[in-house]
Amino acid sequence: MSRRSVAVILICGFTSLLLAQAPPAPPKPGPEHKKLEYLVGKWTAESEIKANEYVPAGKGVSTQTCTLGPGGFYIECLTEGQTIPSTFAIIAYDSHAKAYTIFYVSSVGLVGTGIGSVNGNTWTWMVEDSFAGKAVKGRTTITMSSPAETTSKYEMADGKGGYTTIVEGKATKVGR
Repeated sequence: MSRRSVAVILICGFTSLLLAQAPPAPPKPGPEHKKLEYLVGKWTAESEIKANEYVPAGKGVSTQTCTLGPGGFYIECLTEGQTIPSTFAIIAYDSHAKAYTIFYVSSVGLVGTGIGSVNGNTWTWMVEDSFAGKAVKGRTTITMSSPAETTSKYEMADGKGGYTTIVEGKATKVGR
């Protein structure tokens, strides 16, 4: 038997051994991903909008429906209301960056991203929006008051190192 024949037999043998091994198990969501499940369900929110350069003061009512994505690594949320634009968001935990991330887009052209963190029952999101040709930075704080209730506040950066409150609200989970 020639060396070439032996090499071919060995290569075929090793290849069949590699192919016979079971594929690795798919990754499973970790505890950080599981925290997203709190938001899954249908929520009704009431908010108070402070007068600002983008919209007049007023009150708003909206519904938000969040569903868990395939595999459990992210959620998709659709928010709709009478006084606010419809908004679609994807929220996930980035295990490489060790941070929560959000991407959202609205029916009036607002597009934004954010980086979030959780401290106890409080989620804090540092967001960057682009609306009407302007870049806007803000902070959204969501506090989980109970398993079915949150309070929230959106503040816009004022350019001087501080924030101005734009919207405050309360949401109640009305369904799963």
